[in-house]
This record gives sequence, structure tokens and C-alpha cells, in this order.
Amino acid sequence: MEKRGFHRWAWLVVLLLGGLLMLYGGAQDVALFFSSNLAPVPSWHPAPPLVGLVCGLIVLASAGLNAVWGRRLRRAEGAQERRLARRVALVSGIAMTADWVSGYYGFGSLMALLTGIWLAARTPAKVAD
Repeated sequence: MEKRGFHRWAWLVVLLLGGLLMLYGGAQDVALFFSSNLAPVPSWHPAPPLVGLVCGLIVLASAGLNAVWGRRLRRAEGAQERRLARRVALVSGIAMTADWVSGYYGFGSLMALLTGIWLAARTPAKVAD
């Protein structure tokens, strides 16, 4: 079965935005623990340093998982694709919330969350006999 349209590129959204971009986001959150001056982009609300560290570690873990699962989504089909998409949606939702708590927007996690929901809710294509 050939993937078409957005379905063909959904894995790349998860890999680049939910994975690689959020590695940068998680590093920013962790930088809040050491010094708020280390973070290249200031947070939109002040967060205690320990909160920045914990949330940053959550975001970094999520980014790593999304990078791995994004690569797997490229070749996955059917039930395996849905299972991976549900995992991406769950982990990205947690990471997005953690990023909000630490004072950042979590855009990459949001895009991975929406892509995961879209893939999980997608009706499977009918196989031609």
C-alpha cells in the first residue's frame, strides 16, 4: 500500500518537529536550571529552576522517543502505524504540557501530537482484491 499526500510525510513531521526541534526545546528548559541567562529564548513566564530541569528532561526524553518513532513510522503500516501514532500522541502531549509549565510553547510537540492523533484516527485504506 502506497502512502499518499500528508500521510506520506507524517513521519517527517514527527521526526523533525517532535524530535529534533524539541531536542533544542528541552535543552532550553534544562538551561533554566543552571541560569536563566543561558537560555537563548526567554520563557514567557518565570519558572523555578527545578521545574525547568524536570520539564526539560521530560521534553528531551520525548524528543528522543519521537525521533526513533518518527523513523519507524516511515515504513509502518496498518496496526503497527496506529500503535506508533498513539504512542507519539501520548508522549508529545505530555512533553507539550511540560514545556508549557516551564514557560515555552512546545510547538514541535504540538505538531507531533496533532500528527499522531491524525494518524491514529485515520481510517485504514481498503485493500483491493
